[in-house]
Amino acid sequence: MPASRQGTDRIDSLDVLRGFAILGILVMNIQAFSMISQAYINPTLGGTFEGVDFWLWALSHIAFDSKFLALFAGLFGAGIVVMAERAEAAGAVPWRQHRRRMGILALIGLIHAYGIWYGDILFIYAAIGMIAFAFRNASIRRLLVFAALFYTVPLVVALGMTGLLYAMPGPEYDATVAAYWQPSAEAIAAQQEAYRSGWLGQMAQRVPDAATMHLLVLPMEEGWRVLGLMLAGMAALKSGLLTGAWSVRRYARTGLLGAAVGPPIVIAGVVFNQATGWEMKTSLYLGAMFNHIGAPLVTLAWVCGVLMALKRGLWAPLLGRLRAVGQTALSCYLLTSVLCVAVFYGHGLGLFGQADRILQFLIVLAVWAVLLIVAPAWLRRFHMGPVEWLWRWGVRGERPALRRQIAA
Repeated sequence: MPASRQGTDRIDSLDVLRGFAILGILVMNIQAFSMISQAYINPTLGGTFEGVDFWLWALSHIAFDSKFLALFAGLFGAGIVVMAERAEAAGAVPWRQHRRRMGILALIGLIHAYGIWYGDILFIYAAIGMIAFAFRNASIRRLLVFAALFYTVPLVVALGMTGLLYAMPGPEYDATVAAYWQPSAEAIAAQQEAYRSGWLGQMAQRVPDAATMHLLVLPMEEGWRVLGLMLAGMAALKSGLLTGAWSVRRYARTGLLGAAVGPPIVIAGVVFNQATGWEMKTSLYLGAMFNHIGAPLVTLAWVCGVLMALKRGLWAPLLGRLRAVGQTALSCYLLTSVLCVAVFYGHGLGLFGQADRILQFLIVLAVWAVLLIVAPAWLRRFHMGPVEWLWRWGVRGERPALRRQIAA
């Protein structure tokens, strides 16, 4: 299968994988949309954590948590290389164009984070994308070496923070637990009340939640993780992995390797956290290391599975809809947030803190259905998503064509 579809300059496999990533990300994000922020890192706060509730969380954790963010970050890194090559071919200055792209994306991310939903990833990707650009011409080997180094930084931080938690005096540790891990009933009620209120009332909670992501999580952990994954995505693009250039047999072998090694590592983390009772000093950093290590391998298995189906022509209607979601990925990502806050926040149905994991899963399926229907329908009339259109306009300084010419 050729990398690009006939008559376009798009790389088909990247579009399909990008659409797959947009859908997969929601499986974990739905928890941040519907529950207090601490419940994302301490799942015992998000329901009974028994029976179906536990197994739904376990499935989402093993197969989705960090895996689709890893895929999206890798695709973002691959996109940096593709866009730079196209800019050079067109006689433009790649860095100047990239800088404008990241600047506008960062602005969109800030509006999203502080005006819609605090869990935005666009600002983080834009900030780290500025750094990743410097590596775009590196060899595959150098990219993988730097990717491994950057990806290891959160592990070092985790070990250091775990030691710090163990060294804390009792009262200080208890205060930290109350703030970040096991909030009081009053604190939980206050957070729920804030997000069930109107849009302005939510700002008192949304702004500090978003600021925590940008000022604490980004520099200490997520930024390093995302940078490593972006460089790995660049290497995967240059190796042919992401473009569909490998043989089906090679994809099968690589996917099986990822599936054989990755999930057991993640499952070991679940067993560890269960055995230690989800105590903050053991689970917040040390227990999360298992998923950090295993996630890229699970992601690799997902990628190989999708590209095998694409090369063999399997599930063509579904992959076609995923392709449309991928081509409008930025618009679909933001539409997902709009739909979810309309369900959970106070200016919508106000279900924040009231949806168990079964209802969350059903809402995920409903949002998937909307995206898989709306994206293809939109692209039948328009060349690109509405936010992509604004983004391209801002980067190039001239308004691109949006509506397709419909033949009589």
